[in-house]
Amino acid sequence: MKRRRRIDFLIYCIADFVMAMLSWACFFIYRKKVENAEISWSVLQEDQNFWLGIIIIPIGWLLLYALFDKYKDIYRMSRLATLARTFFLTFLGVFFLFFALILDDFVRDYRTYYNSFFTLFTLHFLLTSFVRMILLTRASRRLKSGLVTYSTIIIGSGQRAVDLYKDITSRKRSLGNHFLGFIQTNTIGEKPLSKQLVKLGELKDLERVIKERDVEEVIIAIENTEHSRVRAILNTLFDFDDKVLVKIIPDMYDILLGNVKMSHVYGAILIEVKQDLMPRWQQLVKRLIDLTASTIFMILLS
Repeated sequence: MKRRRRIDFLIYCIADFVMAMLSWACFFIYRKKVENAEISWSVLQEDQNFWLGIIIIPIGWLLLYALFDKYKDIYRMSRLATLARTFFLTFLGVFFLFFALILDDFVRDYRTYYNSFFTLFTLHFLLTSFVRMILLTRASRRLKSGLVTYSTIIIGSGQRAVDLYKDITSRKRSLGNHFLGFIQTNTIGEKPLSKQLVKLGELKDLERVIKERDVEEVIIAIENTEHSRVRAILNTLFDFDDKVLVKIIPDMYDILLGNVKMSHVYGAILIEVKQDLMPRWQQLVKRLIDLTASTIFMILLS
């Protein structure tokens, strides 16, 4: 299953590269027509700028997506959110290319700048978003049909865990969860979930279970009386932050305040718990500042 998801993500990246290449090639031809230059395949073959552009510029787009986009797993990506990010990143990338490469090109009047900017923006956005929507729609259908799943465990064994399990498994459209079992949180009292799923261990076994079972998603469904255990559970799960997606059932108080983030339109109401509050680009900028400042002060103090 993981291999299938990796292949689909690779196809997604290749599609982005090809669309960036195609949009720049179309824009290059458009600019030649604006300059009234001769356009033919033989001319393009001999133009080094053309070949450098369709190789280097798509690589730059991939780097931009890797920094600012959710470039990890297409089966966890929202089509609407992806479309909005594609629009924003296309504008950002075209804005940079305009001042870096296009500004000193041939111009007839000031309208040439506007036409060039919006032509490249339209070409790149339409081609990239069109192919992305096709791939994400295909991924969504595979996920809802149960062809792609994530190894999931439930932390909790009470009635809330049972209700959640029945809610997810009774839906016509799959949410992509393949339940391996549950982690017992309360050693005293009845364990209703044991009638539905196999017990994998207790809280002290959580780290071992995640490693041995190759768990990819954890849903915390503990009772209201067990809230004191949440901190210990999250401390263990945050060690697997890059590997495991953590979700928790919100209280009615959270729902009324609007703190609930819906991860699926047809899904159960769950909050995604993320340890990392800084986006990837902010982490990179912070790291660059740290290295630059450290280097400067080492030179000065030496």
